Amino acid sequence: MDNTWATQESPQLLWFEQTSFIGQQLASITYGMHIIVFFTCSYYILQGKQERGLKNLGWLFYISALFAMGTINLATNIRFNQRAWIDERNYPGGPSAFIMQRISSPVDTLGTSAGIVGDFLADSLLVYRVYVVWHKWYMLVLPIIVLTASTVLSCLLTIQTALPGGSLWSTNTINFSVPYWSISMSLNIILTLLLVARLLWMRRRISQVLGPQYSSTYTSVAAMIIESALPYALVSFVFVVLYGLQNTAENLFIPVLTQVECISPMLVIMRVARGRAVSYQTMSQAILSGTQTMDRSAPDITAEINFAPITFQPGSMASSPTHGKKNITLSTVDSVGTA
Repeated sequence: MDNTWATQESPQLLWFEQTSFIGQQLASITYGMHIIVFFTCSYYILQGKQERGLKNLGWLFYISALFAMGTINLATNIRFNQRAWIDERNYPGGPSAFIMQRISSPVDTLGTSAGIVGDFLADSLLVYRVYVVWHKWYMLVLPIIVLTASTVLSCLLTIQTALPGGSLWSTNTINFSVPYWSISMSLNIILTLLLVARLLWMRRRISQVLGPQYSSTYTSVAAMIIESALPYALVSFVFVVLYGLQNTAENLFIPVLTQVECISPMLVIMRVARGRAVSYQTMSQAILSGTQTMDRSAPDITAEINFAPITFQPGSMASSPTHGKKNITLSTVDSVGTA
């Protein structure tokens, strides 16, 4: 390989620029998935608009807000990288210095704010889903407390990074950034564990009552991954670990995280719109529906009974010849006459 035109930057600085560039490309790919999921989810919501009315309009407004946050975040990141790599490439210290020192610019502050709002919307939906699945108010106490703390820290982080000289990598913001990402990640893990635990219990319950074939619609592995927003929790966990260790590979996940946190709730809402989302009521309905299906598919036991002629004797109970068959004895004549 010809290294004639290779950069003379240090390996650490080069790795920082490479991860920043690749992270933006990964975010663009993820945004393509975001577009597909958004329009698919919108289709199912509008398809059931007449059945659910205003509730579906509320879901449409919610996913539109998520899509707007993801779009704003990506657009501002693209604009910021354009300035770093093209428009202001002669900035003292190069693109890497621009990225680290100019993150407080208005365009990047807007992108950061959009990402934080998207995170709040995603976490709020998961808290709501915990209530829907568990149907117990006390299960929300800890998640709401953690969500409140995360919201407060996110506001402080936004203000801190918007100040002149503010940065996610400088020492004057580390006191807000690490606690915020850590609490946000903890909330995701708590909510995911609560949802997975309840879904596993529902799967076991439905399987016990109806058999394994009836539990796949609501509690299959794919359903549990979507309902618990597991991809969001995993990406968040990896990013927070790398960020806490101050590993440069964190740049690969910062742009992607916003898109994933917007996609995961949309997948849940898509299942809601299609009538496949899990709730306390759907489990009862699934058991009832499955029981009725089993009843209809069961053989007609009355076809196996041979009714012999019934002869009524005055002042006595009804009797009939046996002939080796089962006989039906009626206790009163009046009940037959009124049938």
